[in-house]
Amino acid sequence: MKQDRITPIILAGGSGTRLWPLSRQDMPKQFCSIEGDKSLFQKTLDRVDNDELFNPAIIVYSKHHHSIVTTQIMEVNKEVQTLVLEPVGRETAAAIALGIQVAGNNASDQFLVMPSDHEIEDVEGFQRTLLQARSVVQNHGRIVTMGIEPGYPETGFGYIRAGQALGNSNCSQLIEFIEKPNEETAEILIQEKNIFWNAGIFFFDNITIRSEFLKHSAGIFNDVSRAVAMGKWEGKSFHPDADEFSKVNAVSLDYAVMEKTEFASVAPLQSDWSDMGSWNTVWDMSEKNDDMNAVKGNTYMHDTNRCLVQSDGPVVGVCGLEDVVVVANRDAVLVTSRENPQGVKKLVEQMKNDEASVIKSHTGETRPWGRFDSLDKGETHQVKRIKVTPGGQLSLQYHFHRSEHWIVVKGVATVTVNDDVTQLIPGQQVFIPQGAVHRLENFTDEDVEIIEVQYGTYFGEDDIVRVEDIYNRSATETPQEKPVDKTAVA
Repeated sequence: MKQDRITPIILAGGSGTRLWPLSRQDMPKQFCSIEGDKSLFQKTLDRVDNDELFNPAIIVYSKHHHSIVTTQIMEVNKEVQTLVLEPVGRETAAAIALGIQVAGNNASDQFLVMPSDHEIEDVEGFQRTLLQARSVVQNHGRIVTMGIEPGYPETGFGYIRAGQALGNSNCSQLIEFIEKPNEETAEILIQEKNIFWNAGIFFFDNITIRSEFLKHSAGIFNDVSRAVAMGKWEGKSFHPDADEFSKVNAVSLDYAVMEKTEFASVAPLQSDWSDMGSWNTVWDMSEKNDDMNAVKGNTYMHDTNRCLVQSDGPVVGVCGLEDVVVVANRDAVLVTSRENPQGVKKLVEQMKNDEASVIKSHTGETRPWGRFDSLDKGETHQVKRIKVTPGGQLSLQYHFHRSEHWIVVKGVATVTVNDDVTQLIPGQQVFIPQGAVHRLENFTDEDVEIIEVQYGTYFGEDDIVRVEDIYNRSATETPQEKPVDKTAVA
């Protein structure tokens, strides 16, 4: 790590409930592709892909999303410095304290903290803002937060008030944090020239942030220190001690440090910006047709205006409506007005109380080797479609709680079951007993697809024990539904 470069700390632990049903607990919005082929997380990695300005990034995220994070990093071929796996979520103050402590105690280090669920297309403007703010960080020990010039009276954001300019820089003193206002207050605020939305993007040096943590929130910083001291490394991945980290007070960096420090500053962001926090925001950022509809997937519309309609599964037809959102996944459909982002959040809370499975996970998931989709599930079986891209291979693995039956429907599959290795073509099949070591590989230049029928009593992804894996994933998955009983041997 070079000391004259900035070290990004990317926070990837959010939930994104207002973008349900696209965003789920197991696949929150930062890992979803909302506009284009890349996820918001991957676009965040692109934003700091400049080795003259940035060191490789430190990523802080939930341990439950480790497979997603490693897969998406590999898909865009990015180098990262450290993967920090939070055992539980403890808000941004703890996540940032984790990042800077794992990075080390080099006095000259500078850190840029970024949420991973923002959309910024003007990367040059973003980096230009950062370079202009660098002097007040390097020479005056300021903690800079990026401010967004408000374009409308948003009630879902916090606001900040800037004060006196700091020398010849693009930064000003930050003199007030304003909680999320009601619409009337927001209308008044956006008329002021020194008012900005609070983007939650921070830029600071190592000495200042550590000093201000210890001055204003020593309990948080010291609790994180104990979790780090008792944590463990696995290659580039760091696991803080779960028991110690669970004791950390869960508050934002604004509350823990920024609202109390005398070094808080604001730099107006000289680029576009969106937090992609609601379906209305997605509509606003999307390309639209002549009727101002943002459309994606297999959809039909008549006499419909200013709507967002998308589907990744069933055919969706909309007629005679204005200003609505219709989002259809394979297992869930949302219909709401565009101007009701908080309603979606409350809807998800209601489903969470009812323990609805559709808030937890999608029916499918992307993996380094391809993807799988669940087609049917009962008490004693589950049916999946598995696609393996050219050169892809599943880990050499076994299961404690299920047997499997594979039928090849496309391509030439190389199948390992214990000591037997065979090639299967469409129409051929193989049975894999519970406990048998097995693997599926694709050595061709075309996709391989199989239908997998699982038989057993438990079908969570954590009932996978990896013996070998070319993607260097953990030996077992994070539990999905309940702990695997490791004593149940085939």
